[in-house]
Amino acid sequence: MKLHKEYPATHSMSTAWYVADEDGNVGIMDFNENGPVPWRMGDNSVDELVFGYENDYEKKEYLMVSLSNEQIDDLLTNPHSPEEEETWWDCVIQIDVTKENEFLELAVHPDIDLEFCVSKERGLYSIDAYRCTSETQKGEKYQILETSSLRKMLDKNIILQVFKKQSFWMDDDWDGEKVVHTQSFNSAPYYIFHQPYWSEFLPECMNVPEHPVKLEQLPESLQEKVLKLPIRFEETKQFQIAEWHPCNLTHCSDTPINVVDGCEYMLLPMTGGKKAYLNTEIILVSEFFKYCSEKEKYGCSECRNYCYTRYADNDTEHPTVLAILGPLSDWIPDMKEEIGDIAPRCVWLPFLPKIPYKIKKRLKPSELSSEKYEYDPSERDILKHVSGRRLLELFRKNKQWLEDQVARFNPRVILISGAAEAIMEAVYPIRDNRIEINGVSYPMYLLPEVETHREEIERLAAMPYQGKKIPHIISVEEMERIKQGK
Repeated sequence: MKLHKEYPATHSMSTAWYVADEDGNVGIMDFNENGPVPWRMGDNSVDELVFGYENDYEKKEYLMVSLSNEQIDDLLTNPHSPEEEETWWDCVIQIDVTKENEFLELAVHPDIDLEFCVSKERGLYSIDAYRCTSETQKGEKYQILETSSLRKMLDKNIILQVFKKQSFWMDDDWDGEKVVHTQSFNSAPYYIFHQPYWSEFLPECMNVPEHPVKLEQLPESLQEKVLKLPIRFEETKQFQIAEWHPCNLTHCSDTPINVVDGCEYMLLPMTGGKKAYLNTEIILVSEFFKYCSEKEKYGCSECRNYCYTRYADNDTEHPTVLAILGPLSDWIPDMKEEIGDIAPRCVWLPFLPKIPYKIKKRLKPSELSSEKYEYDPSERDILKHVSGRRLLELFRKNKQWLEDQVARFNPRVILISGAAEAIMEAVYPIRDNRIEINGVSYPMYLLPEVETHREEIERLAAMPYQGKKIPHIISVEEMERIKQGK
């Protein structure tokens, strides 16, 4: 186990999301740097979730939690007069409710960002009025611009009081014997859990609320996105989120990993302390090495990522939709947004996960830190050396990789991107929205045409998974039997 934290560039940043227990109590879990982080997790912080979820930044669409007065008070701190406020950003103000119309008229001006209403009844609003101020000397309060909307609010005595939002900063360290957690907050209406930096340890409960938020206090559209757990928070202070929701993790060097039927399984502690192997990946591009037609040409004894690599993606262990992409230009996040509700049932595969056009230089120890060494070829570099004809040639040689993935998932419907269309048409029979791969015919639509055929695609996507069984948890004993071929 690493006793000191390291922050390589490949690490994802800390993120947080809602969890709920059997009794409908809502918690917020901070997944930390290394995970486990559930698939499809966005980029949020605990601070950004306590009042609600910003569903659309451009439209300023917040899905607000219906908080009681006691719960709101748990989230606010340091009440003070407007004259005492120093920065005027990321704060909650209390207005004179009889002057609400005047406030709202001024709050639409571009120098004030009205983030959301905390309580209409109490006149509580979250605002950012930083653009209404000018910086002064270090250590002094920001000066309010005389022509600003904030100055007009103050002159009209619209703002009665200002609050600071609690900061939900958390951290952990290793004291030589155990993980020690630290936090900046004293109260919250949520159970708050913090995953240690080291994924070998379970998350710790950092807050037991006096006035717990219940699931029904969240809007229905947000309730659907909450991670449901079959435990009771008041009885379970530590749990393994990956036990119930597939997660990504950063691998620690001493954590055993096994590959079973193309899936990655990592040995992790379970809720209750026992260990088991949990599925953390269902598509491993490193498995392409078994199929690679160029490995002998380049003298590769194992896959060391010397080629241009295009990773696959998925949000489910049991996909009913398979999207076949080009290995270069397709950008999966944009495509997920375009197909909407179909995306959570989809697995995304490039028809070539690696383009072995040219092996990268193997370095001498003295060259490892050389700035001249280009570690990873860019898409532009690939396009200079790999023509459409060469891509087709490589795919014909290596198409068994894709065909085995198609057979493994046995999708209800296949989607093909514009960048993959020409290659697929050149290799497989396509007619009347069906594609034949390895003797099996599948419903098929082009990704740019999804909207036209959405009703049929959604019907197919909603059907049960019919691919090869992918166990989520494998016991230590069963994994040993698998390794021994029993």
